[in-house]
Amino acid sequence: MKSIGKVLKAKDIQLLASYGVLDNTTAMELMGDPEVQIDNIADPSESNPASLIFLEQEKFFERVLSSEAGLIITTNTFAARLTGRNLLIVEKPYYTILKLVAIMQAEKLSRLEYTRSEKVHIGKGTILPEKILIQDDVWIGENCQLGNRVIIEAGCVVGDNCRIGDGCHLYPRVVVYEDCVLMERVTLHAGVVIGADGFGYLLMDGKQQKIPQIGNVIIHSDVEIGAGSTIDRGTIGSTVIGEGTKIDNLVQIGHNCVIGKHSILCAQVGLAGSTIVGDYVYLAGQVGVAGHLTIGDGAMVGAQSGVAHDIEPGGKYFGYPAREAGLMKRIMAAEKKLPDIYRAFMKNK
Repeated sequence: MKSIGKVLKAKDIQLLASYGVLDNTTAMELMGDPEVQIDNIADPSESNPASLIFLEQEKFFERVLSSEAGLIITTNTFAARLTGRNLLIVEKPYYTILKLVAIMQAEKLSRLEYTRSEKVHIGKGTILPEKILIQDDVWIGENCQLGNRVIIEAGCVVGDNCRIGDGCHLYPRVVVYEDCVLMERVTLHAGVVIGADGFGYLLMDGKQQKIPQIGNVIIHSDVEIGAGSTIDRGTIGSTVIGEGTKIDNLVQIGHNCVIGKHSILCAQVGLAGSTIVGDYVYLAGQVGVAGHLTIGDGAMVGAQSGVAHDIEPGGKYFGYPAREAGLMKRIMAAEKKLPDIYRAFMKNK
């Protein structure tokens, strides 16, 4: 369960919605005790009488019914079967509870005390705004520019000449190499590395000679990057992550890649250098993409696929190697028949 940082009554939660804060939730009705007090949001199995939970799918009904939750956000479909419980009836319970969490997190952030630890190194020429939170053992290089309401947690390193925009949040032990740029509201989770050298070597005279990596990384606004992910700097020029794109844990993005807006890269995706990924692309877990390829806008690639060729906009692919989804399904269906075909062949041989 997760504390909401304060006690809210059921009627307070309804009031948030009635003011239009929870946009896209049109019908709303409070059933039961409007004074019931809520101080946490929980999974049904972990709930207590002060918990807020939600129910949207039939498969979770029994878990919700047997829970101790003080308030249940659900739809009219389930209301008649939850007699005697405190209910907030909405059209989209999951959406509503997500918005509530976002509101509570924003309210908590508004109460945050912006302070700077004494155990911090600030390089020459670096500009710090009035509202900034920097925890212990942070190292910030020379000639950096940091925006308002930036949060840099313990053990982070920011190299020389970096720019970090308003509202960015660097969780513990993030490393941002020199010359990199984070626009506004970029979130980097623990252990993320931005701007390490790209993997570039040239075999000369029997030895692997390193190709100097002198570019940078530019991350546009509202990007979130999961723990342990790495984004390499460009060899020359920039590796670019587009606005609103979300990157999961343990993702590797090679040098000079360009990723468009609002794309999703799930855990352990790997992009070789100079890959171009369009807007609204979905790459499922462990997708690998060879270098110098283009994945068009709106394309979707299934988990553990190996992409060795360009994918057209809107294409749906999966498999190893990745093939068009319709073709791949036919291949999989045919594979099931191979033992029977083999037996028939051997019988008639």
